[in-house]
Amino acid sequence: MDSGASAHMCKDRDAFEEYEEVHHARSISSAKSDVKLNVIGHGTVKLRVWTGHAWIDARLENTLHVQDLSKNLFSLTATAARGMTVEITRNACVVKRGVKPVATGRKKGFLLYLNADYGMECHMAEDDAELWHRRLGHVSYGTLNAMVKDGRIKGATMKTNVACDVCATSKQVRKSFKTSEEDAETSESLRSDVVVCSDVLGPITPASKSGFSYAVTFIMMKSRYVTVYPLRKNSNVPSAFKRFYQDVKTASGTKIKVLRSDNGGEYRNATMNNFCKAKFIKQEFTVPYNPEQNGMAERMNRTLVEMTRCMLKESGLEKSYWCEALMTAADIKNILPNASNKSSSPHEMVFKKVPRIDHMRVFGAQCYAHVAKEKRKKLDDSGLRCFFLGYAKDQKAYRLLDADVGSIVISRSVTFAENSVSKKSISRDTRVFDVIEEEESVEASLPDDEDKPAPVTEEELRTPPLRAQNSSHPGPSDRPSDTIPTRASSTPGRNGEEEWMVRPVRKKRGVVRYEQEFPSHRRGHFHLDDYEGDFDSFYCFSAEEDGEQASSYQEVMKSSYKEQWLQAMKSEMKSLEEHSTWKLVDMPPGKKALGCKWVFKIKRDPSGEIIKFKARLVVKWFTQRPGINYNETFAPVARKESINTVLAIAAAEDLEAENVDVDTAFLYGEVEEEIYMDQPDGFEDEGSPNKKCLLQKALYGTKQAARQWNNKLSQHLVDQGFKSSTADPCVFVRVKREEYSIIVIYVDDLMIFCKTKEHIAGIKNSLMEDFSNKDLGDLKYCLGIEIHRKREDGTIKMNQKAYIKRLSEKFGVENCKDVHTPADSNSKLIKIGQEEAFVPKYPYRELVGEVAKFCERYDKSHWTAAKRILKHLKTTQDLSIVFSGINKGELIGFADANWAGDLDTRRSTTGYVFFLYGSVISWNSKRQPTVATSSTEAEYMSLYSATQEAIWLRGLLKDLNYCAKNATTIFQDNQGCIALAKNLVYHSRTKHIDIKFHFLREKVASAVIALELKPTEEMVADGFTKAHPRDKHGKFITGLCMAV
Repeated sequence: MDSGASAHMCKDRDAFEEYEEVHHARSISSAKSDVKLNVIGHGTVKLRVWTGHAWIDARLENTLHVQDLSKNLFSLTATAARGMTVEITRNACVVKRGVKPVATGRKKGFLLYLNADYGMECHMAEDDAELWHRRLGHVSYGTLNAMVKDGRIKGATMKTNVACDVCATSKQVRKSFKTSEEDAETSESLRSDVVVCSDVLGPITPASKSGFSYAVTFIMMKSRYVTVYPLRKNSNVPSAFKRFYQDVKTASGTKIKVLRSDNGGEYRNATMNNFCKAKFIKQEFTVPYNPEQNGMAERMNRTLVEMTRCMLKESGLEKSYWCEALMTAADIKNILPNASNKSSSPHEMVFKKVPRIDHMRVFGAQCYAHVAKEKRKKLDDSGLRCFFLGYAKDQKAYRLLDADVGSIVISRSVTFAENSVSKKSISRDTRVFDVIEEEESVEASLPDDEDKPAPVTEEELRTPPLRAQNSSHPGPSDRPSDTIPTRASSTPGRNGEEEWMVRPVRKKRGVVRYEQEFPSHRRGHFHLDDYEGDFDSFYCFSAEEDGEQASSYQEVMKSSYKEQWLQAMKSEMKSLEEHSTWKLVDMPPGKKALGCKWVFKIKRDPSGEIIKFKARLVVKWFTQRPGINYNETFAPVARKESINTVLAIAAAEDLEAENVDVDTAFLYGEVEEEIYMDQPDGFEDEGSPNKKCLLQKALYGTKQAARQWNNKLSQHLVDQGFKSSTADPCVFVRVKREEYSIIVIYVDDLMIFCKTKEHIAGIKNSLMEDFSNKDLGDLKYCLGIEIHRKREDGTIKMNQKAYIKRLSEKFGVENCKDVHTPADSNSKLIKIGQEEAFVPKYPYRELVGEVAKFCERYDKSHWTAAKRILKHLKTTQDLSIVFSGINKGELIGFADANWAGDLDTRRSTTGYVFFLYGSVISWNSKRQPTVATSSTEAEYMSLYSATQEAIWLRGLLKDLNYCAKNATTIFQDNQGCIALAKNLVYHSRTKHIDIKFHFLREKVASAVIALELKPTEEMVADGFTKAHPRDKHGKFITGLCMAV
């Protein structure tokens, strides 16, 4: 609502009931002097407005069509010109004609929004009752007729039950169970949305395309609003209920007080019981073998299954699409009136808003999705044949099945042919993507302080009903629809209605001047190109993601683990006070304070169980400026090769190995610069709220914190007689008399290796004198890696089984078939062009991790390759790197290359691996920096890289008091390469080789490196250069001395 706008303005063409284009250029000025907006048409917009008592029809005549608007504008000036008045109160406003209210608005911050919607009925005169029966998931004709009579569906005639073969074969039931009067009274007394009943469906065969075999439903007793979460296993019900509880509480403020269910183990377990006790939720269970006592949940599940069965039967789709049909059935059920609430739907009762249904389509109907011009060539088809599956989450779009390849497509521009459904199974490309994660949004975030609209935002529920949309009604010919549905949006403030807003920019002499606000994006408002999506992806993420993790102080205050997080914050503040981290001062003029924030982390043991809630106060480092807030920042950490080397020595020499964790390590570093910081959220000083924190210690988040801590710890160890390695400054060694001690540092984690427990105890005592720390005992877990030691056979094993298990569950491959090689030896990945880039935002980069190749532009082949690696890890999760010390303490290496293996650049791949005491301690696989013109040259460059690593390892071993008496042997399988390295000869074929590679010759000549020929079939490093078939890959694993 804008007092500065001269006319009503709308950005959506389809909102106009009457419309006329503007043939002469016309523009309007915005409050931003450099912004001009073009008017491309004008006409009449029909709205449904809320008077404060009822919804009424309204028409805004002479409304301008301004396509570049960010938000629609309701002109108070134009309203006043028509003889109406606007009264603005503290939290709302009322538009009156005389004394009669004709429209209302709500206030959010300094903005006024008209309580309006483009309409809530469907105007499709040619749609008959049979078509709506099919669109609404084969709803009963009694419900359908009630909706026609109530005006929710216009143009369709009322009919008595029409014979439907699909319903007849899919909804047959036995005679109903009669409820006793006592049960009826009990049910009536509990008809409130604070009471929730639940039941589990499954196991359902076949499993869905993403491997779901179960589904759990939660029904709010009063409204009958149903939320469904598909699950891979029924033991995930507690996680689903935690998510449901939090979403309901966040969205409506409703605190669930009673949970009704059967006696299944998924409800009667420690996790569920503890959560319910913590939230003061009473659990009520049915008497065994009496499911009728949980009749509402049982009946709801029966209804949803019947709808799912009907929809699948009519569509002809495979039964493995049951998850898509079930979720769509739940959406439909929430917008339909029911026997207990004949005048309103569950959606209306929860969100106080009548849902629109004009976007509804028949499940499985044939349709054609628009292909964006950026994704096709000039002569390619602009439409993609699909079948309708449902309504997308977080986007105003349809969820479709590609009829040709069987993948999911999300599209907002779709033409439907509802009388033509699939009628056959989709059995083409069945490459279903099992990795589950919410699809990324492409818009910028709104400020954290944006208010939420009253009374309830439906967007907060994870599996909500279909929201009303902001476009007008589709035409009768099933033209490309701009009325786009959605399951949910993370955006506060939409509520299904198009917002008409105003933003005050200044006050002067009691007059408020308003301007239009033009943010570049808005959450929840999408204009997306078509893209492919993941089967059932949003359902799984909603139900099974780890909800304990908090990301901000505001989220902590709403968290179900609020008390645990607050205790962690208090513990952190206590540490900060003990270290005198800052003092409160008045900030001098000209200085600027840095911001700070709370960071939260859940620490888990190797099995994945929660062992600690950890809160840390950090400075917002990105606001620091070099030369003002910091100078030097570099701080080293131990290399993985150093850790492996020390573990190999510990196994061979039978050294004791223990672990120490320094508490609040960074707080021991002194701050050299003058740094001011805001007071932390939740712990502001009541007596001095405007003062700032002058840092005395290097608080976490400051750029210099790690460096200052490393300097402090290094100096302490030097004072205790330790000497830092020149090869790795985070490895410290002390040798005196009978003592031999090594300390490896990784930030605040210290791994201590000594000959005796007494020596380790002495080191710990000296550390305790200067630093508060935790004694973690024997080394069992380090940097996400599990350490297992068997003293009886002298071995130390490293693996990441627990991490791989969690990763497999996260990406949905825990039940996949065994994959015995990490890559397909018959498949070659290539870089793709920008125009061919795979648009969907699968969590591809997250899965690839730190691998740099193919991260920017990728397609299905890269996605499949990335998943294969994860599946192989799951298959081989029991394999460990074994440090045994069974061989002599000689350092030996293997180097190999795959000539021109990169099909994009034709560069070769270097691979090398080094062993100490027969255990692998260092390995590498890397694309070479230049193109090699022959296999000899590629092997030569690979040997150069291996030589560099060998010299570094020799230096590390020397610092560890393990001096190499002989040259380090590196095995090669190319005779020409060995000859080139040993003979200082000039050859026309090698004259172009960079001089740095001839550094190798010097080391061979000086007897630092010794080269020996190894047959190709025995070349261990070959496994680091390319993919191999299963038998050869198995030999590679054996050659690395890995074992279960």
